[in-house]
Amino acid sequence: MKLFIGRHGQASFDAESDRARPLTLDGISATERLRDEHLPELTQVQEIWSSGLKRANETAAIYAQKLDIKVETKNFLSPDCEADRVLVKLQELESSACVLIVSHQPLVGELVSLLCEGNIYLAHPYTTSEIVVVECEMAERGMGLISGDFVPA
Repeated sequence: MKLFIGRHGQASFDAESDRARPLTLDGISATERLRDEHLPELTQVQEIWSSGLKRANETAAIYAQKLDIKVETKNFLSPDCEADRVLVKLQELESSACVLIVSHQPLVGELVSLLCEGNIYLAHPYTTSEIVVVECEMAERGMGLISGDFVPA
């Protein structure tokens, strides 16, 4: 299983609610540059999962544009969800699955830690638009290895 675990791009604070915060122009361009730079690796992606918050959906749509994959909104990817819940959903996939997940901190950092360390206590310190690539034979605690880290320039 190959997981591209990404944090949404930089978002504006000028919105009526946290759920409605859109990407800034810098967030859009940083995500587009990152996508284009790593497009050869990203073409392996079979599914794109996003939280329901606007900034994550907009980030996922930037990837979906070039990958020609429909974004699936997943309620279990909201910022306040637990990494264990995401792990259960990943366990439903085939071992050959390749998924791009677009979500929020602290969830994405804790998910990387859960997959690679077996706990959430060494959460990866994501920057906006960053993607950490985790590979594992199966989605289980401590079974993953980080094989890539795409950081916007």
